[in-house]
Amino acid sequence: MRDILENRTKEDVLSETKVTEHTEEEIGLIESLFRIFGGTINSKGFIELNSHVGAIYGDSITLERQDSILTKLFNKGFASNNIVLGIGSFTFQYVTRDTHSIAMKATYCEVIEDGETLRIPIAKDPKTDSGKKSAKGLLMVEKTGEEYSLVDECSWKQEHKGCLETVFKDGKIIKETSLQEIRARVKKGLDRDLRYLTMSE
Repeated sequence: MRDILENRTKEDVLSETKVTEHTEEEIGLIESLFRIFGGTINSKGFIELNSHVGAIYGDSITLERQDSILTKLFNKGFASNNIVLGIGSFTFQYVTRDTHSIAMKATYCEVIEDGETLRIPIAKDPKTDSGKKSAKGLLMVEKTGEEYSLVDECSWKQEHKGCLETVFKDGKIIKETSLQEIRARVKKGLDRDLRYLTMSE
């Protein structure tokens, strides 16, 4: 296979990647980019995309998926340096936001239409996974002792009484938190949980 790839001419590569009726999904991202932006053949006979373009695969990349992606590139004659593979939770502990049902979502917006402010609650409620149902509308986070609770679809008056603070507004950072503060807050929570577990035993 490598001998065949190394002996190909640029004309061979271009003829093999001529436009067909296949969809972009069937063709694949890298070949689609090559058809649009072009590229060159490196010393090993593999196609390298135009140096101004490339691809980042950063979502849910496991070792098995890495192998699959690189094998497909090899079989099509594309160099592996056309892509960057992200290394995240799927590569290590395989713990994701879905593991703990954690996500950051918009829950409320205001739209000005004909001089009138429309207040629109937003929510996510997938039919395929009820566990991903989100809060809706304005939110009020209350703290009782060391425990937090959430009230959604509340009024602005209620929202202002809660623990939530404005961090970003109109493209500006309103409240900054240092890494040291975050670490101290995490440590406090871990120490509290450890004491609770010790008492439970």
